[in-house]
Amino acid sequence: MGMNTKAASDLKTIPKNSRKTLRISLFWKQIKKQQVLLWMSVPIMLHLALFQFVPLWGWLMAFKDYHIGQNLLEADWVGLKHFQTLLKHDDFLQDLRNNIVMNTMQLVTGTFCAITLAIVLSELKGKWFVRTVQTMTYLPHFVSMVVVANIFVMLLSPDGGLVNQLMIKWGWIDEGIFYFGQAKWFWYLHTLILTWKGFGWGAIIYLASISGIDPSLYDAAQVDGASRWQRVKYIVIPSIMPTLVLLTILDIGYLVTGGFESQFLLGNVINADYSEVISILALRLGLNEGNFSFGTAVGIFNSVVGMTLVLIVNAIARRYKANLF
Repeated sequence: MGMNTKAASDLKTIPKNSRKTLRISLFWKQIKKQQVLLWMSVPIMLHLALFQFVPLWGWLMAFKDYHIGQNLLEADWVGLKHFQTLLKHDDFLQDLRNNIVMNTMQLVTGTFCAITLAIVLSELKGKWFVRTVQTMTYLPHFVSMVVVANIFVMLLSPDGGLVNQLMIKWGWIDEGIFYFGQAKWFWYLHTLILTWKGFGWGAIIYLASISGIDPSLYDAAQVDGASRWQRVKYIVIPSIMPTLVLLTILDIGYLVTGGFESQFLLGNVINADYSEVISILALRLGLNEGNFSFGTAVGIFNSVVGMTLVLIVNAIARRYKANLF
């Protein structure tokens, strides 16, 4: 610290032109020192520019009446017409409600289950048992959603599904129930399936956060006579709060606009009032009907709303010094 202060004071005594030359020299020395890391970052930056920034010129399509085979620059300019079509569509508010409800349920349930699993595994002593449970719980994360959806559709099928067969055998019901035909059940089934698929994977980062807690805190709490629950309440939970806030801020961006694959695979005509989300509306009206301009407008809407939510939540978290940026 003293050396940095001395160097800064010495720098002030150097003439302005020489000071600028010295800064440039130090900059290039730093570049040369870190050239390996910089070269390693080049493919990442190229990928980011090529697949994230270059396609943004296509957003122009949302403000034009574009048809396939037409030159985008020659298409008629329609301004905010497609955004107005989206906001005034009969299914927009319903699909927006489905987005908010399902993503909120998934966020709350998935986070709670992930934190609970991480705390339980951190408190267990048998390493073999912990590793077995951890492997079994995060393995579904690597299974394709297509496979997961088919598994649950077959399990809950009214015609030979395992769940219905067991319930009939135990005398709980007289005939099979078409679970995915009960529209009002879809939110709960969807939350259950996605939580089962992802909570084990989500617990990994909380386990890493718990493993970074200073062991002396546990020792001090044990000396003071704290029970296991008290150690969890007053040491573990406060220690993982920064991680919880960080992940919540990142997930908030998908609260209104996230979701497509699971709803598309598990939904059907019967439960469409509760399963269709904005992305499926874009697919139905944008791609299936060839209205690419409308589909692009939906994509812009999703991006803007998601970014706005992240900034709002981050601003709120900044008040408690738990912000992301």
